[in-house]
Amino acid sequence: MDVIRLKLEENQFLITERTPFAIAVIDQIYDGDVHLALDDLKGSSIEADLLMIRSITEHFDNIVIPENYAPIEYQEYIQYLNECKLTFASFKRGTFSGFQDKIMAIADRGDYEGAQNFLDLLLNANVDHATVSELKGSIYLESGDEEKGIEWLKRALEIDPSLISPYSFLGQTFYNRGEFGKAASYWEREIMAAPDHIVTYFMLTDAYMNAGRMDDAMSVLKCLSERDPSSILTKAEMLDLYERSNNSEMASRIEGEILDAVPVYTNDVEAWAKIQFKYGNFKVVEEVAGNFLRTDPDRPELKMLLVVTSIKCGLCERAKKLLKEFENEEMWYFYGKKELFSQFLTEEERASCGIL
Repeated sequence: MDVIRLKLEENQFLITERTPFAIAVIDQIYDGDVHLALDDLKGSSIEADLLMIRSITEHFDNIVIPENYAPIEYQEYIQYLNECKLTFASFKRGTFSGFQDKIMAIADRGDYEGAQNFLDLLLNANVDHATVSELKGSIYLESGDEEKGIEWLKRALEIDPSLISPYSFLGQTFYNRGEFGKAASYWEREIMAAPDHIVTYFMLTDAYMNAGRMDDAMSVLKCLSERDPSSILTKAEMLDLYERSNNSEMASRIEGEILDAVPVYTNDVEAWAKIQFKYGNFKVVEEVAGNFLRTDPDRPELKMLLVVTSIKCGLCERAKKLLKEFENEEMWYFYGKKELFSQFLTEEERASCGIL
């Protein structure tokens, strides 16, 4: 075996061909804790490397970092394990959290088979079956294998019903398949487990509406509105649902509440502005949207609102300047929101500023 001898004053450090693997073990399996690694791997063929790493870190920084071992891919990991006569079961005190990050990075670059191979190693080592099953399921979904994804996510919940992400993944998967009742059942359980997941309330509402369960949809929105009375987006959803249900009295009441409200959240401004536009309150929107945009300038939806208010206030050149910002990377957003102009600007107003 090739050895590099590094001398520092009276200290000598022996760097072997297995040192990168030992660093990877410490970093990815033991969260950087060389002492835990030594507790598990005393007497193993990489004990000497671990002891050397423990010593050298007393003199140098940035030893246990990915740059000193990456990349080690699946086949190479297997080769190292075989050479060192180790298995994943050898790492009894390992948390494997860094290893899970590695697996997600592998999946992110499209090597789904490699990611699953690593996860199988973790399963065989009896490493947190619930979390590993969740990861397998989510990666199967990402790769397009819905059936296996659903199977593994359900398995994760059978092992540990307190997990949150599987409910979200399963809800979205069944929703995309048009199975709105199943989607709703998983999102219901997600909200029970994580009541602060606000976005899930809206997704559940949408699933109920698509399933024809309008009363259940309204119950969710009322619950959310009680949790956060400042949420205009919730009231806008309630308004839409009352209008669909032909409940003009409640629709009028909710619309009045929106008209009288002042947005607290940036995400509420667009829904609030559309109601204000309906009643010609362009200057109010100009002021509020402008204030939000000054504190959060990377919000294209606010700029689109200001295009409308600028034209309504006779500031065509300003509107054109705002529109120019959408000519390059945000052109997709412009076309996605074009109905805003059709709804609140006349044909003559659009033409005067070059909006076709």
